[in-house]
Amino acid sequence: MSTASPARLRNSQLTFLALGLLANVLASVAVHRAAGAERYRLVAFGAALDMTVTVTALYYWLIVRPGLRRKSSLVFVALMCLTRAAFALPDVIPGRALIGAGAEIALVAALAISFRRARRLSADRPDTDPVERIRAVLSGIVPFRTAERALAGEFSILYYLFAWRAKPHVPAGSRPFTLHKQSGVNDLFLMVGLLSLLEVGPVHLVIARWSVTGAWILTGLSLYGMLWAVALSRSFAMRPTLVSDRGILLRFGLLFSLWVPVESIRSISATPVPGAVPVPRNTSGNLFIEFTEPLEAEKMLGFTTRISAVAIRADDAQSFRDTLLELMPENTSRPLKSYCQTAVVEQE
Repeated sequence: MSTASPARLRNSQLTFLALGLLANVLASVAVHRAAGAERYRLVAFGAALDMTVTVTALYYWLIVRPGLRRKSSLVFVALMCLTRAAFALPDVIPGRALIGAGAEIALVAALAISFRRARRLSADRPDTDPVERIRAVLSGIVPFRTAERALAGEFSILYYLFAWRAKPHVPAGSRPFTLHKQSGVNDLFLMVGLLSLLEVGPVHLVIARWSVTGAWILTGLSLYGMLWAVALSRSFAMRPTLVSDRGILLRFGLLFSLWVPVESIRSISATPVPGAVPVPRNTSGNLFIEFTEPLEAEKMLGFTTRISAVAIRADDAQSFRDTLLELMPENTSRPLKSYCQTAVVEQE
């Protein structure tokens, strides 16, 4: 699959969504106008073809053919189109319940096979980030990047919740640094997750007096939130910030991720930078990094934002600075050397 820019992929996906929606609207209008006429069956059959074959062909032409998505994602689109047509035109495509169940089973089977294949491949590439492996699997099935990243976030939560034997992701040639110990954010998430169990029972009994269904829905959401909190608390230690001679992979568990190449570093100092994003949030930074141009940072569930500077609160700030001096090129570490000398003078 070719490496397309996010803007090109987004534009192609928006074009496909617009044309796919137009095809469905026109097909629905045609069927509605032909209701009761002798040619209804013929019109409905043509509408079903538009909802399935035409929309799938549009996806292939706009997304798969240019190499923006893998061919395997065609299966997902075709199944969704068939399910949509079965529910919209049950008299033309019977058995919508069976089609919906079959599409769900096929999707689950595709995910299981892909994850199993990814697990075998990960044995040959142990340095790969588990979150990136999950995204690589979903990119071959899920047709849209936003949905792919959202699902990857969900599967990543399950990974860090149950993979108790997993070790922190630290590739060869990189040095890890944590950002969560001083803030205690991991302990906070873990405590919130465990304490939420204490209120599940009483809240369920109180809400059940008005609505049993509402009580079970709220209980399910509470338990799911507890699992999220526990998984997030583990992710801070499992996904540390990495420093290498190529740059800084600034990570704060599953909540924040930013790749900063060495050529994008404008300055590194102890002086606060206006507009710098604190990592972790609501903390004062002990190292400020400004970029030559805005970089795309990723937040929870794949949401992104562009930032021009960060304020890092490293647990071991001195070691972090020393590693930057040691690993980074001369032209990049020059502003950091000036900062370190200033910091030493201030400490003396």
